[in-house]
Amino acid sequence: MLNSPEFYDLVITSPESPRTGEGSMRELAGGRIMFVYTDFRGGEDNARASIVKRVSDDAGATWSEPEVIIADEGRENVMSTSLIRLQSGGILLAYLRKDSRSECHICLRRSEDEGSTWSEPIVCNARVSYFVIVNDCFLQLSDGRLVLPFEVCEEVWVPNERIEAGCLYSDDDGHTWQMSNTIYAPKRGAMEARVVELADGRLWMLMRTDQGVIYESYSADRGETWPEPAPTAIESPQSPFVFTRIPSTGDILLVRNPVANMTQGTHQGYRTPLSACISDDDGLTWKHEELLEADTDHTYCYLSACFVDDIAVFSYYVGSPEQPLESLRIARVPVSWFYELTSGADVSE
Repeated sequence: MLNSPEFYDLVITSPESPRTGEGSMRELAGGRIMFVYTDFRGGEDNARASIVKRVSDDAGATWSEPEVIIADEGRENVMSTSLIRLQSGGILLAYLRKDSRSECHICLRRSEDEGSTWSEPIVCNARVSYFVIVNDCFLQLSDGRLVLPFEVCEEVWVPNERIEAGCLYSDDDGHTWQMSNTIYAPKRGAMEARVVELADGRLWMLMRTDQGVIYESYSADRGETWPEPAPTAIESPQSPFVFTRIPSTGDILLVRNPVANMTQGTHQGYRTPLSACISDDDGLTWKHEELLEADTDHTYCYLSACFVDDIAVFSYYVGSPEQPLESLRIARVPVSWFYELTSGADVSE
């Protein structure tokens, strides 16, 4: 029985594997976990890459050897995976296919045999532009609608980027997709959005920004339209985060880098440490903020989360300000740990 968090590095960076991660995990039949992530052949976002699969039979304690499922697709690469277990039983895999600095597509493959085989890809975005999804962001609403938050810009890595966030949504199990309006947050934009469904039926979107805090927006029509975002009191550098519900309790879990510094590094602070907190009132308050990773000599980002047997299993990059991609780490955390914390810190303090 797991009584406290445990950590290990699944992949150590090497010349053969300079960067691995930005993955997604989902439970398979019989309690196994499927982990699908990107295996890069360079350290850059557009380095050639494959998408690989591993399976765990023991709640993330050990994993099978990697198996390539998507290789050398796109003129640049494939990356940033997101899995969803459909209410109808199948599994969808969303990922990015990068062709140039102005053309990146959101692609989708389907499996009806627990990830053993995958369909040919379809492209979800309705127009040619630079679309991005953060890893592990897929959501299916209680009524069955699929929601896939995205960001989009005309060209990436140029001065004065304007990055906008929105959602793709599907009412036919992911066969066809519609696109919401897009929204913008100053200066660089609204980035790497994630969404949860609230008890009153609204959708709540949180977005990475370069403003030292996370921004938010609420949709009253299941993700079809979004008002312009506003800043929250949740401090964070320009860094992705976990924002999801704990299945066994229904509470919202937020795992993020909690310290911003507008003069430090290129992301308004280094992506360290790594903290977790929960909300049992749909985000009105946050409780029990505590450090999951406390060593500030290292950085932590691009998390995925999966829950099985009352254990939260996370994957994420571990690095340092000088070498941001040192390893792909697995953390196994008892769900009870999020409720046993004693600090009770308010993230807005």
